[in-house]
Amino acid sequence: MSEENTPDSDHNDNEHDNESPRFKLKPTGPIPSELYSFYEDRPFRSCTRCGEGLFDFKNGYRVSKVYKGDEVIFEYALCVPCLQNMMEESSEESRQRLYEFQMSRIRQVAGFDECALCDRVEEYSQIMDYGLVGICLGESIVEANKICGLCMEEMSELVSKKTRESWDRFVDENFPGVPSDLEAFPIRNVPSLL
Repeated sequence: MSEENTPDSDHNDNEHDNESPRFKLKPTGPIPSELYSFYEDRPFRSCTRCGEGLFDFKNGYRVSKVYKGDEVIFEYALCVPCLQNMMEESSEESRQRLYEFQMSRIRQVAGFDECALCDRVEEYSQIMDYGLVGICLGESIVEANKICGLCMEEMSELVSKKTRESWDRFVDENFPGVPSDLEAFPIRNVPSLL
């Protein structure tokens, strides 16, 4: 992710309009329908974790969806403060490992045609699981990427027990009935928040 499209990590939880001059989100168009809430058939309106309205955050928010074939098996949207809090609840070891993995593999591709972390194009037809992630600002997209299931599995293997427990709590608190061992956590994270 380019620095100019990175959400600000110095966000004050009580002030939705606090914007750092260091980072400016630059919308590139409307949010693609692939990132709409499957259940509401529209863009996400509130943060899955805190319930605040996402359009109020000038620093943006992240939408993550996990698919098995054509079926959405998991989706959520997190405002920058909640995303930061989740990263802080993860172990330092996990944050460092994920950061190194992502920075060593990141490809300059955007959209949902190719994995942002590998070029296993020939294998894509065999890979049924994948994740989509988007950095959004209001009703606009700033950046969107696809992560194939193989890369998601590799990232999953990098996280510590503490980080897995944090993810399990997030799932239990926000998605009753969803198995806590669902490996949806390691979808591309925002580098400035790691």
